[in-house]
Amino acid sequence: MSALTLRILACLFMLLDHIGYSLGGSHPLYLPLRCIGRLAFPIFVFLVVNGFRHTSNRPRYALRLALFAVISQVPFALFCGQKTYFSNGNVFVTLLICLLVLWATDALRRQKWLKWFTFLPSLAVFALYYFGLLHSDYGAKAILMTMTFYLFDGKYILTAAGVLVSVYNGRLISLGLAVLHLLQGRGVSLRPLSQWEWAQLCSLAALVPVFLYNGEKGRSPKSPAAAKAAQLGFYLFYPVHLLLLWALR
Repeated sequence: MSALTLRILACLFMLLDHIGYSLGGSHPLYLPLRCIGRLAFPIFVFLVVNGFRHTSNRPRYALRLALFAVISQVPFALFCGQKTYFSNGNVFVTLLICLLVLWATDALRRQKWLKWFTFLPSLAVFALYYFGLLHSDYGAKAILMTMTFYLFDGKYILTAAGVLVSVYNGRLISLGLAVLHLLQGRGVSLRPLSQWEWAQLCSLAALVPVFLYNGEKGRSPKSPAAAKAAQLGFYLFYPVHLLLLWALR
């Protein structure tokens, strides 16, 4: 399965997810479509990590994500019904942050005297998300997922465990705090997983196409201009389909 196929699948899963979101929670197709949509984000994160490894120009890659983060913010805010346009960043903001964290982590990991600080960037950004100082779509789980794909490349069981931890990081932290409270002799109260939290398990299904990735880019137009247009088309798909769904709703 090529990178092109993964992009197409991720865009399709994302579209179905956003259609479900547009239909609303009372619609019978809401939960099935949102469950299918859980497959999109892990694939997008994998593609960012893979792109980081193979791109010939990392600054240009980061600049492209930053550009579309700006372009997509108003469509995202309209689609989500945000009261202010910049209260929560769109997914390109998140992917850009993931790329920058990955870049910093990789740079520290390659320096003999700085490798002890390898995980400082990811821990710092995770903390910013966790304590509500940074807001963008998918937030803290995106940072953990990025590190999962970066560190466990080709290790299927560890990757699956990492994605699971990423998805349920908040629950796991709450569970750890509950155990600590029990050891201190204090009472604890843990609510059961909600229907939406159970739906997050569907994220693991994204690993099937990810594990089938063959390392190939996939077929692209022979003309450089056409190839660039096709690449930009994938980036534009996000803000354009959000605007269309918002208008239809």
